Amino acid sequence: MEIQPKKIDIGIQCEVLQREYIPPNIQSTFFHESEGWSIFYRSRTISLLIFMLTTLYITSYWFQRETLQDSAYIGYIFSFLAFCAYGGSYFPNTLIQRPHPLFWRLLQSWACVYMMSIVFLIYFTPEQLQQFLQQFVDPKLGKPLPQKSYAEDCRFYTPENEHSKFYNLTSSFDVFVPAHIFGWTVKMWILRDFKLAMFQQIAFEFMEITFRHWLPNFWECWWDHVILDIIVCNTGGIVIGWYTMKLFGMKEYKWSLRKENRKDSWFKNFKRLCISPQLDKIEWKVFSSVKRFLLVIWFLVFMNLCDLSFFFNKFVLQINTAHNVMKFRVFPLGFFSIVAARDYYVYISDENVTRLGPNAWLMHAIVLGEWVLFFRNYQGIFVEKFPTYIIIIWIGIFTLFFITVFSIWRRERRLNKLKQS
Repeated sequence: MEIQPKKIDIGIQCEVLQREYIPPNIQSTFFHESEGWSIFYRSRTISLLIFMLTTLYITSYWFQRETLQDSAYIGYIFSFLAFCAYGGSYFPNTLIQRPHPLFWRLLQSWACVYMMSIVFLIYFTPEQLQQFLQQFVDPKLGKPLPQKSYAEDCRFYTPENEHSKFYNLTSSFDVFVPAHIFGWTVKMWILRDFKLAMFQQIAFEFMEITFRHWLPNFWECWWDHVILDIIVCNTGGIVIGWYTMKLFGMKEYKWSLRKENRKDSWFKNFKRLCISPQLDKIEWKVFSSVKRFLLVIWFLVFMNLCDLSFFFNKFVLQINTAHNVMKFRVFPLGFFSIVAARDYYVYISDENVTRLGPNAWLMHAIVLGEWVLFFRNYQGIFVEKFPTYIIIIWIGIFTLFFITVFSIWRRERRLNKLKQS
């Protein structure tokens, strides 16, 4: 008698998911914008494939280079564009639809290529990496950069100056001011929480003070920190971001707000938190559990790690801020952070979501990979010790952090005992 093999149903395993697929347990919790004109949402996969291959064939003759370095540079660019063509066509849509799903799929493609580039650079020694950057990217790279300090003359009032009695202040308004404002506008779109954005901007100013003995560009006058950064650029960008959110009906995130049925102002809640030691009476979501508190704190820490990675790596790798390499990192990563933050927020807020979203995972891989690259190349550069007052302040911060964690843990344990009884 012939033994028949046992049949196994593999239909679910072999199911081909469409590009527009979003898991039903997540789809049911979100309202997605209408697609508008359907002509802009139709797939053009065959046309794109023909166009891409034709373009590659033509440009392979058009952009012929005599040197190996130039050919490798051109090849990397068109390899990146070819991957974006595939990702824009077949990568899954994100939880954010506007301005167009294609925009976010292209950002996912860029993020994948950028992550692989970081991994590629990690395996060079510091000397080899400088040689690679000079030969294959730009011959001007790998040379010591002039380091400018913004705290050389911190006088706010300069009556002897013939141009202006507040020359030190007015001369600081350069092209970086609108760039700074736009940067914090994008950060507001990332955070989607006004109070959390205000807290984050102060936290980064403190990061500058903490590491300014290592990075000369972080040295600033008091009025530069308070007036230009906090009041004008940071707050201005946050307010612009908040108004654009209201104008376009963008979703707000409730990272650390109170329960929706509570109508007290944020000041009353903050006052109650500072005065009352009984955290069980405070129903802010950030204090609902130790896990929730740590996840929100990690998000804030991660944002600072993302910003600091830019400054530390450009200092160690000796790449100017205005170089195209830094632009290739800053602008796409800023917008990709918007969809990565949405994935992370859904992960910590939605009970149906049990794993980190793909964009949040990719964002972590990029930023933490940049820090691996930094630790591979920083040897012998940062030897100066932290100032005593910085160490004291950080001891106070960590002490407050552990007290808060312990208080939340006690509250959570007490509530579990009440539920069991």
